[in-house]
Amino acid sequence: MNNHIGIVGIGVMGSNIALNFSDNDTNVSVYNKSQDKINRLISEDSSKNISGFTDLEEFVKSIEKPRKILILVPSGEATNSVVENLFNFIEEKDTLIDGGNAYYLDSIDLGKRCSEQGIEFIGMGISGGETGARTGPALMLGYEKEVPEDLISIISRIAAKADDQECIGLYEGFGTGHFIKMLHNGIEYAEMQILAEAYNILRTAGFNNLAASEFFNNLRKEKQSSYLIEITSSILKTQEDGEYLIDRIKPVANHKGTGKLTVETGLNYGFPLPSIFEAFNARVESNYQKIWPTPTENMKIELNPNELQEAIYFSRLSTLTQGILFIEYFSKRENLEIKIEHVMQNWLEGCIIRSDLLKEIKSILKDGPPNKSIVESKQIQKNLDSRIKNTKNLVSHCIENNIPTPVMYSSLNWYINSSSEFNPSSLIQAQRDYFGAHTVQLHESDEFLHLNWD
Repeated sequence: MNNHIGIVGIGVMGSNIALNFSDNDTNVSVYNKSQDKINRLISEDSSKNISGFTDLEEFVKSIEKPRKILILVPSGEATNSVVENLFNFIEEKDTLIDGGNAYYLDSIDLGKRCSEQGIEFIGMGISGGETGARTGPALMLGYEKEVPEDLISIISRIAAKADDQECIGLYEGFGTGHFIKMLHNGIEYAEMQILAEAYNILRTAGFNNLAASEFFNNLRKEKQSSYLIEITSSILKTQEDGEYLIDRIKPVANHKGTGKLTVETGLNYGFPLPSIFEAFNARVESNYQKIWPTPTENMKIELNPNELQEAIYFSRLSTLTQGILFIEYFSKRENLEIKIEHVMQNWLEGCIIRSDLLKEIKSILKDGPPNKSIVESKQIQKNLDSRIKNTKNLVSHCIENNIPTPVMYSSLNWYINSSSEFNPSSLIQAQRDYFGAHTVQLHESDEFLHLNWD
């Protein structure tokens, strides 16, 4: 079995994945223009399985055939440039793996270009950050034909594991792995914003940083914790020179574009992702705070901690459901047969959104009817319904006390709207037909008609 992989790019992710492969008995060839970077990496390689090259042709020749080359450089132009250069040296049946944060449509285009050269291509989303890359990431692979068995073998050794299974997703389609990773990142945006909103509520209720940290830490006891909740608890209690680090950080949130791409993709498909949109928008708005001459002060809120706990759960479940529904929709539109239970396994460990909630959803789906939508699970709706009253109470109190909760509010509004007995959009159809003859659809008919409004 071919037990050799090449890696182009040894930044933070590339270096840590190279060391992970080496620790798991895989021979690794790395390419980088900097000999100093290569030397530093090799000095950290206690298993002595890494070889480094500054010449691309020598790098390619060093890899056992059929070659497997993992590209870990910035997505877009840098990836395309690397691929064009590799085309000069690789051969038919070699496999290129794009492990960058690529947009899924770019992976589809790159896969087609590789196919024209007789080269196999895999678009692989990687989640887990620096630590995950080193100790076990979640891996989302998109492929057109099939993933080579020897590649599955070596990536299985480095991947995170949960419930005695690797957190590896194999998805049909060059871009599908990166699509799943994109949705992961969109959900990540929303979960981070939900926790930021909860932090704001706690502060306004008089909780100091230590008390707020303990609130998040206590969610473990209720089996409602997550990686993001755990690091939030840790962040809030971290001090340096007697000062909390969180209090020294500017209240401005930036982004690298993955949340924006999730929202844009939802809009392109005409599919609603309101919680993710509001999370992305909150980051944008954070750069335009205090634009008014007189600030609106947060008034102190009387907090029932149980209400906040249930509102966090409700908002996170609502957000996850939106993301899962979009995956279901995408799968159906593109004829991909993505199994949501497999996606949940893929995200159980190693990735940034790993959580008790994902384990809960996986269990609910496993016990439910096969191949059914997540919204057909009575348990999912029961879990939302049982917490809606406390979520409403909390959001109402926040509105009364000038505390913004864009994702919590949007998550609540989405659930109420999507489960409502009546939708007033018939009026919008009528208005558009009245002023612009845009036609309407009547009940139990797919036909579009223009009605006489005179």
